[in-house]
Amino acid sequence: MYRVWLRPRLWAGLASTRPASSGAAEPFLSGSSGAYVEQMYEAWTQNPSSVHKSWDAFFRNASAGAVPGQAYSPPPPLTHSPSSPSPRVTEGSTHQSMTNITEHLNVQALIRAYQIRGHNIANLDPLGINDADLDDSMPPELIANEGLDMDKEFTLPKTTMIGGGEKALPLREIISRLRTIYCGSVGVEFMFINDRQKCDWIRQRFEPPGVFQMTDEEKKILLARLIRSTRFEEYLAAKWPSEKRFGLEGCEVMIPAMKEIIDHSTVRGVESYVIGMPHRGRLNVLANVARTPLERIFHEFNPMLDPQDEGMGDVKYHLGTTNTVLNHFSEREITVSLVANPSHLEAVDPVVQGKTRATQFRRNDESGKTCMSILLHGDAAFAGQGVVYETFHLSDLPDYTTHGTVHMVVNNQIGFTTDPRVARSSPYCTDVAKVTCCNISNVYPFNPIPMLRALQSQSCTSSRTLRMHMGTRVLMTTVRFTTKDDALQ
Repeated sequence: MYRVWLRPRLWAGLASTRPASSGAAEPFLSGSSGAYVEQMYEAWTQNPSSVHKSWDAFFRNASAGAVPGQAYSPPPPLTHSPSSPSPRVTEGSTHQSMTNITEHLNVQALIRAYQIRGHNIANLDPLGINDADLDDSMPPELIANEGLDMDKEFTLPKTTMIGGGEKALPLREIISRLRTIYCGSVGVEFMFINDRQKCDWIRQRFEPPGVFQMTDEEKKILLARLIRSTRFEEYLAAKWPSEKRFGLEGCEVMIPAMKEIIDHSTVRGVESYVIGMPHRGRLNVLANVARTPLERIFHEFNPMLDPQDEGMGDVKYHLGTTNTVLNHFSEREITVSLVANPSHLEAVDPVVQGKTRATQFRRNDESGKTCMSILLHGDAAFAGQGVVYETFHLSDLPDYTTHGTVHMVVNNQIGFTTDPRVARSSPYCTDVAKVTCCNISNVYPFNPIPMLRALQSQSCTSSRTLRMHMGTRVLMTTVRFTTKDDALQ
């Protein structure tokens, strides 16, 4: 019956859709399906917009005399006017369409490759010997296909925010922005995290344009803190040149980073901080973070102390303190506790977590909003001591969790006398932390602005803010430049 309704040319177009190897008619040309096609064709002859655009294109091409096999064409875009004829699909246009799809897929794969491997070629090592950790060659997946037009615009996928408010960018600009974000002074590792929400949260704060900019006032605060940190080390080196003190030379930026964490966490309600760290930089942290009076620190260098005098119980770079100080950023009083540390470098880790957990319990803090822990590590101890791995695995258990810890690793690139190439099997000293899917930021110590921006929630991913929002561990590592004189201490 439906043959009466369809013109012979249209019927030929319908019949041409069956496979060449099949002698039977297509299923939709028989039974109730055939009646359905008749009804659509009748409706189309009266009003072409009354049927789906794919059928509109099919009926138009078949009525216009399309040869068998070419009557069907993909539905036009949503912006295409239903009243205008749909273009016929030719072999050339099909090839062009497949080329465009392939190019867009290649660009999306390139973006994902930078998110995964960009940190491998980031500028992180002031000594230029980072190939002790990683192969210094360019990962092949970070190289754009030679056949791609660098000036052609490509639509950005939803898995990246590099465009800001732009939906498409030229390939040259896409690569430039990706290299700035992932291969500059901050190399972020997060694509191994199996939580899509966390990955999106990090991308939203790392990728938008301009995230590494700072105001003049912020730069002045950073400069003042760096000066206090470096001058403290210079004074100790000049006053007591033969004393063992484990100085922080080459990584003085750690002090502004710690103060940045404390400043912005205090604004969000944290009132107490429990800090654990090894020998390296302890005196500087005592002076500039915990604000221990300088005369008390200098008193530890006095060689004329009697056995009954304060300070004879332990060496100065093992000492701890607890102080209540005024945080000038938030104008609130906070408690800063630096836990005393024995020679076993990482033994303090579970002690800090236990003290933090106890403080939260006494404050009836069930979500870790008023007390948080900060742990500092050395690269060799972090990778080599089992207590680090054990502490990480306890961190999410209901009876042990402190709802997230900020870890900072000072990478000396040598473990006492051991070259990193023969000290561990993993590329980075921080790879052990990946067992708990925490965000890892590798930073270049001699470019402090991106490092500080990596700790601020308003601009890019933040160790402290990710901890506050997600209740998870976060880790930042910086390569330390060690001078010849300091290496002897």
